[in-house]
Amino acid sequence: MNTLSGVLFFIAFIPYVWAIVHGQTVPSPVTWAIWASVDTLTLFAMIKEKAMVGQITGAVIGAWVVTILAIFYGNPTMGSIEWVSIIGALAGVVLWKTTGNALLAVICAQVAVLIGAVPTIVGICNGVLVEDPIAWSLWSISCIPAFLAIKKWDMANVLQPLSFAIVDVTIFVLVMIRLFWL
Repeated sequence: MNTLSGVLFFIAFIPYVWAIVHGQTVPSPVTWAIWASVDTLTLFAMIKEKAMVGQITGAVIGAWVVTILAIFYGNPTMGSIEWVSIIGALAGVVLWKTTGNALLAVICAQVAVLIGAVPTIVGICNGVLVEDPIAWSLWSISCIPAFLAIKKWDMANVLQPLSFAIVDVTIFVLVMIRLFWL
């Protein structure tokens, strides 16, 4: 289940990359660089905590691909949400390095993931952003095997799939509402 969640999460990037290249979605290079960096921090911290890393591994690989594409096809934005996310990620690194507690890095990184999703959520609600429904449905579905793979229900194993589920399902629902009802 752990591997399946990672594979599904990575596969979801295929329609997203397609949508970027064909101008159907315009990613923010700053937002995606933050997400890729925070996901990378989470991956290393979760490895240190010996937590399940399937879904986050797929996320790291795909997020860096989208970050690179966003540089060429995206729309750079740097608002207060992006700064808060960067500060959250940096706080995670500082706390991890000063306390030796990788779980603090996971917590800070996941708070940054949640905060970093706000511009996308607001953009969808305002009709400014168009996101790929296939990608967001696959990202949401990847949360099911991620949760089923959890053997030890502690913060190190649960927090990342939980934050991804909150973000992915919220954005998927909003995308579907915009697609079918507005």
